[in-house]
Amino acid sequence: MGLFFSSCSSDTDTADGGRMISMPIVLAIPANNADLTTGTTGAKATRAEGDPGTYEKFELPKYLYIYLINTSINGTETKVITPEGMNPSTGYPLSKDKWTKTTTQDNNKDSIYTYTDQIRIIIPENRSKGVVYAAMSTVPITVTYTGTDVADATFTLGDAVSNKSEALKNLYSSPYNLNNSNGYYGTVSDYRSNSPYINMVLYHVASKLDVQWNVDASVQDKVKLSQITLTGLSGGGKLFKPLENTASSSTYDETFALDAGSQWYGRKATYVIPVKTDGKYQFPMTLTNSLSSEENKDKLTTATATPSSANTIYVPWIYGTVKVTKW
Repeated sequence: MGLFFSSCSSDTDTADGGRMISMPIVLAIPANNADLTTGTTGAKATRAEGDPGTYEKFELPKYLYIYLINTSINGTETKVITPEGMNPSTGYPLSKDKWTKTTTQDNNKDSIYTYTDQIRIIIPENRSKGVVYAAMSTVPITVTYTGTDVADATFTLGDAVSNKSEALKNLYSSPYNLNNSNGYYGTVSDYRSNSPYINMVLYHVASKLDVQWNVDASVQDKVKLSQITLTGLSGGGKLFKPLENTASSSTYDETFALDAGSQWYGRKATYVIPVKTDGKYQFPMTLTNSLSSEENKDKLTTATATPSSANTIYVPWIYGTVKVTKW
């Protein structure tokens, strides 16, 4: 299932007389419902590893960033190869009408959305090993890496992206430490043959941050929250090592505006790049009290979450409660 190279289609002669193989590529992301959800046009219900199974609206990716690291037969040379038509800055364009739901063979897993249009990548005859790293996004991202060290690639969202949390929510990549019986799951099988192939599913890069707040009844006559602002969120990070970010990149803030129905208690969720500080995820936030004087209406606090030692691959679903007992 998922992102795989099927049997080769044809050989292509290069200018220097060598032969290269053109391989079609198929892409997929996790899904649990193929029907269009109500609301945003083109939105579909999906979930990622780490989510608690709730149905949400996700946009299907529009841009592909895929990198094949080719190792020569003698093992001394490596080269990064990208598909025909992929722009280094804007990626490879994906058509929204080329996605379809595919049922997996594993009953314990969700179905997947498969990209059905044919994408080709050219691999050289001089090859002994091929390793693939891939990412998909609804907005163009800037991907940066040095030499052939794609596993350590970083990304940033463009300045034109107004809703960064929504863009992060719809960003998927291949985690570098997801392994199968042959090692990293992005290693191409039968790479030296005429029919190389690989099966991959891409997963969320951003964590779901689920915040619940509760103003204690004893202080509700003094506290009516009008907004909660998450500060210093990261607009980028490690693309294929999403659990190893230790610094925020191109920071931004996100505000939850509260009304009379949520001034004392409520719940909001967003998607963020998890950044570790002293081994924990920390989320500074500002609580605004509409009943306080101007100089005392904002209070800064920090929510802290301890990552699970059992999960070292998928970004987590982070849930917590902010309880206000005094102001």
